[in-house]
Amino acid sequence: MTRDQLVDAFDGIDSRFILSAARRIEGSDIVQLHRRKVIRTILIAAAITALLAVTAYAAGLFGLTARRITPELTAETDVTLSEADAKTMEKVRETHRHSYISLGGVTGSPEYSAAAEWLSWRAAHEEEMAAAQLQKGETYYEWRDLERSFAETDEELAVAQLYGCWDRESLDKLCEIADAHGLKLHTERTRLFDARFFDALGVYENGSSKREGMIELDGERKYFEVYTELTGYLPAEELTTSLTDEYMEWEYTTTGGEAVSIAILELSRQAQSNPPCTSLRCLAFWHGAQGDVTVVFSYNGAIDEPEDWQAYAERFADGVDFESYLKGAQS
Repeated sequence: MTRDQLVDAFDGIDSRFILSAARRIEGSDIVQLHRRKVIRTILIAAAITALLAVTAYAAGLFGLTARRITPELTAETDVTLSEADAKTMEKVRETHRHSYISLGGVTGSPEYSAAAEWLSWRAAHEEEMAAAQLQKGETYYEWRDLERSFAETDEELAVAQLYGCWDRESLDKLCEIADAHGLKLHTERTRLFDARFFDALGVYENGSSKREGMIELDGERKYFEVYTELTGYLPAEELTTSLTDEYMEWEYTTTGGEAVSIAILELSRQAQSNPPCTSLRCLAFWHGAQGDVTVVFSYNGAIDEPEDWQAYAERFADGVDFESYLKGAQS
């Protein structure tokens, strides 16, 4: 079967039949089956699972396109502002004009859907509150409770800090969205400081994390940032990219046998330098049953052709043990 035929075939299966089959496997009927039939059933199920995973990667279902979140920005507020305040409000809106890269799921997953809903709502809320402050003649950010005194428990305070909630309405909306999608919220992060990064790295209560990695490539030590996120949680980390960034993306199987999706973006090129110098931003995504791993790395050097960029990114991915970053995490 072709990829499209396979996807269409599985898409056409009535969910009642799937549930019925699941109950049969869990029930006593299977005990009566001959051992070889049981083994054959398990092998067929494993083959189907593997085939679906391969098909999904081939279709790019786990790559950047399936992970990009662009918040739905509300129309500009209709409050009357002075020329100076209108310029300030435009700067506030500018901070929301970017896409997010989903760290915890792809389009259609609870993690992706919840993140898209939350990020859109938060952007609209912050703009609304900022406009109201300016209309009152106050600074645009004074609506924020910096102490987060609205938190009633230590856990609420931790959640508000991790997800950027500045008032009670934001915290309540965050919890509402997570509950609606059946997701948990992170409640604790242990911060790990590293002088090479401006942002603090950290590990969350369940093992999800933002940390650094290192590989040897082309005779040099190459560093990267790696985000891990367990299934069933709304990510607290945020990874952004411009609305207009156009990445080149493809699927790749590493020398270690891990299926990954890779995307690269040309940031700049100095054609007049000798040799020509190119700056690249690279992303690699790995999806497993336990969660997702996102690796962010860069290149600055003389690579000038797209096929060379691709070869570099693949060599980099070969040096990363993606699955290892989720080992020890607890769902």
